[in-house]
Amino acid sequence: MRKLWGALVVVLTAGLMTAQRAKPVFDPETKDGLLIQHIQQESDAGAKLRYLEQFAVQYPSHPAAAWVYDQLQPTYFSQKEWDLAMHIGTLRLGIEPENLEAAKIALRAAEAKQDPEQTAMWAQRAWRVAAAIAAKGGPAAADARATQNYAEFCLFSAEQKTTDLHARLDLLQALDQGMPSNQYAQKLAPEYFGIYRQIGPEEKAVTMAEKIQQSDADNLDVIMYLAEFHFHKDGPHEREKVISLTAKAIETLEKKPRPESESEADWEKKKPQMLGTAYYMGGVSSSFLNSYAKADAWLRAALPYLKDPGMEAAALYHLGMANYRLADKGGGPMRSMDALKFMRRCALIRSPFQDLAARNIETIKTEFNLK
Repeated sequence: MRKLWGALVVVLTAGLMTAQRAKPVFDPETKDGLLIQHIQQESDAGAKLRYLEQFAVQYPSHPAAAWVYDQLQPTYFSQKEWDLAMHIGTLRLGIEPENLEAAKIALRAAEAKQDPEQTAMWAQRAWRVAAAIAAKGGPAAADARATQNYAEFCLFSAEQKTTDLHARLDLLQALDQGMPSNQYAQKLAPEYFGIYRQIGPEEKAVTMAEKIQQSDADNLDVIMYLAEFHFHKDGPHEREKVISLTAKAIETLEKKPRPESESEADWEKKKPQMLGTAYYMGGVSSSFLNSYAKADAWLRAALPYLKDPGMEAAALYHLGMANYRLADKGGGPMRSMDALKFMRRCALIRSPFQDLAARNIETIKTEFNLK
């Protein structure tokens, strides 16, 4: 980021230099001419600024107005008068719609003010001005393309710094929709995903998660999010999606080293939680699809990781059912005994499965002559 910022500073510095516009011809015998004369001859910066401001107020339609604005805007910027710098930028662009210098200074002022709304507006405006100039080619094209990069940087940087999720979404959409083929295109889907995951709608979070998967197939947060999404849906197709996703999560967790973004302590907590959840969702989904051997294997693997009583009870119930079905298909006495064992453990936990497990205990004991 520092290398990028250094390049942007060069762009900005160039933009703050007063444009080489010819000095206006004036008649010192007129009021407007006398003001122009004062502006040109005054050496005191404060006095000169007052003359410039007076002219801007009294003669906004004067042919020399652009010459005055050329001096006013960078002066306001240097004095950290951000709103005034943006205001004069608007006036300059009103006279010259492709005044790249005016757009750059106004954008820099919005960024310095740390105003996300103004930053978004000026970044888009500067980008459009720069795009129009770049499309023409010529000596100004390189500076215009650099300005486009700078505008994109400002928007993405503002989004990263903003805490309000709705404001972040607005900034992302301004970058995504207002600046085609921007340099941050590959980073937008994860940003969208993080926001939609928190504020919804869920369908958009799912769409972004699936988009991320196309370029980052081992992204565990995305895999687990999609697995949980499908886990709470009904139907064979949804169950198969869960099994596929959780299998991918387990494989990735077993082979993937600790992400650089995670501390060792955090990863030691997160990894077993994700493993337990993946085995649990895959095992329960396998049970619903009557894949009892897989359900048995995955739910046994999940049990040591499960800390939530509700999840533990569900895992034990499905383990009991899986072993009961396997025993019923000739799986041997160990299956029936495991079925009874898991149902008894389930019946000890207060959950929606507790009464079912208690009734199943008697059924298993009777059918397999167990005590």
